Amino acid sequence: MVRRRGVALIDVIIGSAMLAVGLGVVISMSSRSLARQTNAEKQITASWLADETLSMLLVVGPEEYAKSYPLRGRFDPPFHEYTYDIELEDENEFSPFYIKTIIGWQGATSTYEIEMETVISKRHGEEPVERVPAEPIDRELRYWEELEANNQ
Repeated sequence: MVRRRGVALIDVIIGSAMLAVGLGVVISMSSRSLARQTNAEKQITASWLADETLSMLLVVGPEEYAKSYPLRGRFDPPFHEYTYDIELEDENEFSPFYIKTIIGWQGATSTYEIEMETVISKRHGEEPVERVPAEPIDRELRYWEELEANNQ
């Protein structure tokens, strides 16, 4: 019979080292995942703010918007960490406005920004055009119909 002294101690040391490596990998992955989730959340918020800005430009009209609101600045709280810059290009009386909205924010390591571009036609005449779909849209019904179609 061969005597094996100290094997249990070596087993404990090797097991502890393997556990430490495994825990280090898990903690590293979770911290990276949290950072990416935070960045994605900020990107979604910036996209929403850009969409809201472009919607406001569409409702008010580019000419009136430029007269009534600043084209660059910081959003009001709770979105005060985001900045905006709106570029309006007007070539002539008969061509549409080319509009670019840039939303920026400071991340943990650097500054990020997204850009959205669109074209908005000018309003001719004094009478506002009613912008209503030809048929009412029931979004909830469309959602459920699509969900049921995917489940079949």
